[in-house]
Amino acid sequence: MAQLAGAAAPVGGSNADVLAQLNADPEPDPLADVEYTGDLPEDSRKELNALQQGFRDRAKREAERFRLATDSEYWIAVCFKTREDKEKFLRNAKLLPIGDKYMDGYAVARALGVPMEDE
Repeated sequence: MAQLAGAAAPVGGSNADVLAQLNADPEPDPLADVEYTGDLPEDSRKELNALQQGFRDRAKREAERFRLATDSEYWIAVCFKTREDKEKFLRNAKLLPIGDKYMDGYAVARALGVPMEDE
């Protein structure tokens, strides 16, 4: 759960996004590839190097996750004069099953018949 909390979906994330995070592979074990020799000082150096590399790799993944989480250029807003007009639009466009405020853009594209290459 701590891993999920650290990578929580932004507000409006789809159920598929949350499910993907719940089913995501755990962080890799940085010591998995250490080959132990039986020489304590040498094995300790190998472990320390592997742990340091694990921290560097995790920092890179976190930097990318942060960039994606704070990127404001992946969404759009559509405004109406009234809530009733917004709801009428969503009803007439048959988008209400997807949501009434935050919607998965790919689901909206499918509902509107807009082809998308990378869904």
